[in-house]
Amino acid sequence: MTKHFLPENPNNLVKNCLQGYAATNSHLSVLLNEKVLYNNQATSDRVTIISGGGSGHEPGWSGLVGNGMLTSCAQGEVFASPNFKNIQAAEKVVHSEKGTILIITNYTGDNLYFGMAQQELIARYGEDKVRLIRCSDDVAIKRSTNSLVGRRTLAGCGIVIKMVGSAALDTKYSLEELYQLGEKVNENIVSINAGLDHVHIPGHAADSNYGKLEPNEIEIGLGIHNEPGFKKIPEIPSNESLVTSLLEYLLNKNDEERNYLKYDNDDKFILLFNNLGGLPIIEEKALLFEAVKQLKATYGITPYRVVSGTFVTSLNAPIFTITLFNVTKSTSTVFTEEKIFELFDLPTNATNWPNYISSDLSDFESRVVTKFEHYDDLEITFDKDIKIDPQVLYNILETGAKNLIKFEPQITEWDTKMGDGDCGKMLELAANGTLLALSQGVSKDGSVLTCLTRILSVLANDMGGTLGAILYIFVKSFVNNLIKYAGTDSDAKVMAKSLTNGIETLKTFTKARIGHRTVMDVLIPFVESYAKDLDIEKAIQVAEDSAEGTRKLSPKLGRATYVGGLEDKKDFPPDPGAYGVYQIILALKHLNQ
Repeated sequence: MTKHFLPENPNNLVKNCLQGYAATNSHLSVLLNEKVLYNNQATSDRVTIISGGGSGHEPGWSGLVGNGMLTSCAQGEVFASPNFKNIQAAEKVVHSEKGTILIITNYTGDNLYFGMAQQELIARYGEDKVRLIRCSDDVAIKRSTNSLVGRRTLAGCGIVIKMVGSAALDTKYSLEELYQLGEKVNENIVSINAGLDHVHIPGHAADSNYGKLEPNEIEIGLGIHNEPGFKKIPEIPSNESLVTSLLEYLLNKNDEERNYLKYDNDDKFILLFNNLGGLPIIEEKALLFEAVKQLKATYGITPYRVVSGTFVTSLNAPIFTITLFNVTKSTSTVFTEEKIFELFDLPTNATNWPNYISSDLSDFESRVVTKFEHYDDLEITFDKDIKIDPQVLYNILETGAKNLIKFEPQITEWDTKMGDGDCGKMLELAANGTLLALSQGVSKDGSVLTCLTRILSVLANDMGGTLGAILYIFVKSFVNNLIKYAGTDSDAKVMAKSLTNGIETLKTFTKARIGHRTVMDVLIPFVESYAKDLDIEKAIQVAEDSAEGTRKLSPKLGRATYVGGLEDKKDFPPDPGAYGVYQIILALKHLNQ
């Protein structure tokens, strides 16, 4: 995507973003000219934790400022490091005599400018007051090619910030102890990105979408600043296949170039799944699940904590990160395994870190219910019934179903012109479900209630769409009334009363009435005619006339009202739903045979 929402002065984008964070979170304040966001609740008796980097990675780092995470952050322009002045201001506004830890991304600009700031702080406050941690969790960069600069930073920096920030809340820990914790955590994190495309940077020319992939292409190992990955795949693989490959890069102990993570079978892990801004949530969660499933099945790893969301983005990139943190290998005499989990779970008011984190997935599978007794699986009993000749009942249902199947192409064509094109297929599904029920003998004893109850199941589970819901409500109310009134009067009068009550119930769920060009244009006249005369032939003729009459009606409700160019039209195809219901009603002619 090359279009963006920008202020009148595009140079104010970052400043306005920071002010947006402050406007929605009272614990945040902004040094506007310095582009610094800081926690105004921070106290000087605790070590300050400072980070930052280019903007465009939100919520990293501005969304990670708060109690138990960052004390402040310095933001550069989009994908550009903050400068020396920015970083100095980020420290000064939250200065603590206990010292400062700079947690930075391992990119050239950040290394240089935070390095300048570190040296300045050492000169001012002494070497024992400043520490710097370079986050380096990316496994895409092979050992043989990163001996000089080390690995890049991906989403793993969020875990480092959380661990050090939580520990810093406890004043008993020294600067050095916090620094050693951060270093140990960083050593035991691995991440990898996979994406569908690179991103366009706001304010740049539309054709500057660096690294743009082909429509069906996917890339493995991308960075967070549009840096290319190490592998392109010409066809997008399934989630199952893709996750298999990514976990192999993270956990294959035999890969001499990428086996950065040391682990044993009984080690405890935390899984972080990061969305780099453009991945739909439905895809994000599906990929996360696949990772959880394969970690257990292939590697015997059941993560003790799972977090998922946007932590370090690349604008709106359709990219995701799988990050694994080995808690067990990060322990020390000061920070035990239990303590590390406690720190990870500690709530924070940082705006983009979750406070409700999934713990111990050992019971995960028991919380995924694959066999559930639905209401419509329960046997419905009734003391009284309405029965007709089994062959007549069979003929009615078979004819109605075959009518729908026969007219499906025509109904679909009409609905494609006036709606979303699904009406014909939805009715065909209901018809096939009815034919299946007939083949299983649903009509063999002539029970109208048994057949209608089975049709309700078809409407609820097979048909779908708006028409499916409308027919279900109508038929369900009809059945409820048949059960209620069966045996109180003649079958014809009970039918008429039940049909009338069904229509009245349906009217409470839809505003559609006669003249609105909907299924109600057939249902209401049919029911009213039968209730008045108890003459099924006459009622069928009314239904036919009403269905054909929808040709002269302009849409008043539903998706057809959104179709343009209808103002001057006078002739339309019949309403698809109304015509389909007429074909069902037409089958009632068998009652007089």
